[in-house]
Amino acid sequence: MGTAFWLCTLVAVAIAAALLLWEISVWTVIIALIALACPAMMLYSRWIMRRALAALDERAPPHTHGVTMSWAAPFYDLYCPWLGLGPGFRRETLHHAGLRSGEHVLDVGCGTGVLTRLAAATVGSAGYVVGIDPSPGMLAKARRNATGTPVEFRLGAIEALPFHDASFDLVLSSFMMHHLPPEVKRAGLAEVYRVLKPGGRLLVVDIDKPSNPLWWLLCWPLLFFHFTATNLRGEVPAYLRAAGFAPVERCARKGGLLSFWRARKPDRSE
Repeated sequence: MGTAFWLCTLVAVAIAAALLLWEISVWTVIIALIALACPAMMLYSRWIMRRALAALDERAPPHTHGVTMSWAAPFYDLYCPWLGLGPGFRRETLHHAGLRSGEHVLDVGCGTGVLTRLAAATVGSAGYVVGIDPSPGMLAKARRNATGTPVEFRLGAIEALPFHDASFDLVLSSFMMHHLPPEVKRAGLAEVYRVLKPGGRLLVVDIDKPSNPLWWLLCWPLLFFHFTATNLRGEVPAYLRAAGFAPVERCARKGGLLSFWRARKPDRSE
């Protein structure tokens, strides 16, 4: 038997003994376990992050003013499908991006790499796909999940992309923009514009201005955070145009809260 089995057995015996000897109610135990769940998850995430840092070739995470999510890496792939962001949603994202075989693709803020791996399967052996993320924990899981898939993952932040000018046909940004404060949105989109080839595309999927009162009732506190306020005010297209993209179009809307924006880097030779 494994260590986890014996540990669970000991915990179960201890709980049973407490119930019998000290006449503790079942509800008290349940409430105590719920109260302990948050610190336990934090400690587990810290342990995962330390393992990820040790496993990565890079010496240190890149400096970024955006939000990183190493803490969520252990269970990110579990809760995303419950939010409607499973593989089917990722395939829909690639459909709106118009991804084609043989293209060079960059996935910024790739997380655990679900979208990145699907993109690699679409472009085939003639293409090239790389995902970047500033979170060592996310990248460690992305690399484990990508075994046997022709995809590359690098530690990096959107405001300082480690690539040459005009390197990619397509850049994907899926639920990453709302993690960036306004100044990082501007710097990051300028970097995306730089690494795209003339005529290259950017596909952004993210929170948008809610289209019904119920979403406003749930999301209005996000207006008090400079990371998310610009999204809730519907300003993402303005940031894309300010970076030089034209045209910029919202190609789809989902659930009254999410939008897909497709933007293009002008080709001056046309």
